[in-house]
Amino acid sequence: MPTTTLAQLRQLQQSLYDKAFKEARAIVGGSSRRIMAYSAKFERSLPSRFVFTTQADLLDALRQHQFILYGDFHTLRQSQRGLLRLLRSYVDRQRTDKVVIALEMFKHVDQDFIDGYLAGKLSEEAFLDSINYAVEWGFPWQNFKMILDFAKAKKLPVIGINTDNAGRDMLFVRDRYAAKCLIDAAETYPGFKIICLIGEYHLADDHLPKALAVEHRRRGSKGKVMRVLNNIDSYYFSRKRPSTHASTEYLRLRKDFFCIMNTPPWMKWQSFALWEEMRHMGAWHTSNHEADFDQDFDIHQEETYDIDFQFLSFVKELAGFIQIDIDASDMESFHVHFSARGDFFQYLTQEGTASSVEAKRIIGRASVDGVYYLARTNTVLLTDISINNLAEAAGQYLHALLSSFEDSSENKTEDFYRRVLKAAVGMIASKILNPRRKCMELHHFRQVVRRQRGIRRTSAGDQRSRMNHAVLRFDRWMELALAKEGGRIEALPRALLQLDADTDYHLSRVIGQMLGFNLYKKVIADKVSTVKIRRLFKKRIPSLDAVWREVSWLYDLMLR
Repeated sequence: MPTTTLAQLRQLQQSLYDKAFKEARAIVGGSSRRIMAYSAKFERSLPSRFVFTTQADLLDALRQHQFILYGDFHTLRQSQRGLLRLLRSYVDRQRTDKVVIALEMFKHVDQDFIDGYLAGKLSEEAFLDSINYAVEWGFPWQNFKMILDFAKAKKLPVIGINTDNAGRDMLFVRDRYAAKCLIDAAETYPGFKIICLIGEYHLADDHLPKALAVEHRRRGSKGKVMRVLNNIDSYYFSRKRPSTHASTEYLRLRKDFFCIMNTPPWMKWQSFALWEEMRHMGAWHTSNHEADFDQDFDIHQEETYDIDFQFLSFVKELAGFIQIDIDASDMESFHVHFSARGDFFQYLTQEGTASSVEAKRIIGRASVDGVYYLARTNTVLLTDISINNLAEAAGQYLHALLSSFEDSSENKTEDFYRRVLKAAVGMIASKILNPRRKCMELHHFRQVVRRQRGIRRTSAGDQRSRMNHAVLRFDRWMELALAKEGGRIEALPRALLQLDADTDYHLSRVIGQMLGFNLYKKVIADKVSTVKIRRLFKKRIPSLDAVWREVSWLYDLMLR
């Protein structure tokens, strides 16, 4: 048995990986031996050793190579975000627009449609229909759209590199075709950097890198090639450095070979399994079409079993981590509503569940965050089905199950603290299940406020500025409150309560997440035991004094 909280956490994360990988491998193994063979070849081509490095080092290497091959894991949003961050950092650092973005998701024959969309001549819906996106690619559109949005804003050319038959062609055929497209792009755009997003298996030594070398020899040309992988399983678990709360790590495998680690490996395999199940249900929305999977569903309906399984498995993993046994019969009284548009108003206002004003605030919050857990009715509201959102709601549900927590009262100050506590519980739960999840800390808010001094702001920027200042004001107020004898406080400043209401409870959420994030840091530093985490989840909160004590404990922990 593990002897420390950190050891227990590592054991939990290994268990999450083993289960997710087994489930994903069963799906792949059952559908294609060819993919399994490609996977094995890819794994064999990976360097066995690495050293930790920095983003600056990676960007310096990128500057010295003409072709950058980025290995994508198509169902994982953080994989595509990793490329977007790399693009943004390189373009901003070099102050250049000489970058071509080459995407496997598009067929080369669809280039006119790509150009038309980037030029604003095609609407998003018309573009997706023109290239038959749902059939020819089908992976979550919003994950890739952000790359195109960046290209459009920076006026960077985007090219498709897939064959006419796309995924129906053998991988080596697509490699040779992609190599020709990439070198054609280098000839069309002399002096440009060619940054290519393509499935990670294409980056095995004998696949696209070899095809590029062959095509260069055939044309009598040259071009230095660099590879960037992300979230490789073996590298995550072989690191000698203990797990940290850092959102991103950079590994140098060779001088022209890197790996970005921004998501734990079980998250990528869970994203794949979730996507497969939703796809087979005909439910995964790949466009903005409102008709796509925009309905409420209950977890006990047969067709949504896999969402049920995913959600409840997170609840059980968290319960196991804090060493609490839960009877299966205790987890039968909740349901999930999903609507990409946030169509929850009727549900929230019927039978007095929420007033119309509160319902609008809850919907606003769910629309921004993708999830909102309503403790009073054991309801999960989802506008975005993601593992982070399910993990957050799972933690809040477990908390409500163990403590009979209620998220509303007759007192506005108490309600504020209850939202803070609920957000803290959601963050610690999601950080346990996904240690790479990002969160603003107090020092980030201070840095932003310092940078914003003297800057002229838009109305949206002014609201963000008010929020940043409000977090710092709350921090000063809390320090004074904690310094008072007994540490008891009766009412928050009215301005903070009003801002929280005006921003659909955003202030209380970011404060709570900040506290939950800090608690996770204490856990991995072995400064907070499982006993204290269990106490947090089980502690009953019947009054303002009780919720104030819990928030005070979390805040005092952050100040130490």
